[in-house]
Amino acid sequence: MMCLQNIDPIAFEVGTLSVRWYGIFITLAILIGYGVACFNAKKRGISLDFMLELFLWVVPFAILFARLSYVLFHPSDFIVHSWSDVVEIFAIWEGGISILGAIPGGALGAFIACKRNKIRFGDVLDVIAPGLVLGQALGRWGNFANQELYGRAVTDAAYQKFPFAVYIDAQHGWFQATFFYEMVLNLIGFAIIMTVFYRSKKSLMTFMTYISWYMVVRAIMEVFRDDAVSVGGIRIGVLGCSIAAAIAMIITVLIYVNKIRTGAVSVPAPKGEEK
Repeated sequence: MMCLQNIDPIAFEVGTLSVRWYGIFITLAILIGYGVACFNAKKRGISLDFMLELFLWVVPFAILFARLSYVLFHPSDFIVHSWSDVVEIFAIWEGGISILGAIPGGALGAFIACKRNKIRFGDVLDVIAPGLVLGQALGRWGNFANQELYGRAVTDAAYQKFPFAVYIDAQHGWFQATFFYEMVLNLIGFAIIMTVFYRSKKSLMTFMTYISWYMVVRAIMEVFRDDAVSVGGIRIGVLGCSIAAAIAMIITVLIYVNKIRTGAVSVPAPKGEEK
């Protein structure tokens, strides 16, 4: 059984600036996901110059939407009384972003980059999907550093240990290690989505597989999370992700059986045949 000790959320300080482990983990996750996307781009004949521009469009939109969606669903945590409260809304380095908001935000950035460069949007979504789910898996360690995204209390002493649970200092108790559960499921998803990317010849198949997988994972995780947003006893995350997963899976199947025609994926011409 692994032993996992809580760490100081602040990695180091430079003068008055505190660099948090959360930011380090998220940055590494973004860069590794981008690296995978660049590797996949070669298989679709997409230039690295475009991938750099794509990065510069996708990341800011994804971060902005991720933060704003978190604030939207946690309004009681961001009551504005002064200018410092306004600044707190954008203090993502302290934690509090929603991947569910990052997905449409990043897609918007990708759409703009594709329009500017006249590249098929579906091909780009397929290229970034595997790296996206891998980055989401690795980024969950930022939640561990901040002691957030945990599940329900674990009262059985036999399970008060990692990977079943983590100790939350603020709560003085053991809680389900949902950040770790989601990381493992996303790593499995990465293997599946990469396989689809290399084997499928249909545009958007990879991206829709990613959406299907991730929405199922999030629906499951929202069941366990202790801080899940509920309205009238209904967990919004569970309901919304379940509906999104069902729609995504239907679309994926329809693409597979050619009921929805998205076209073939773009591949570079073999050497010697380029004009």
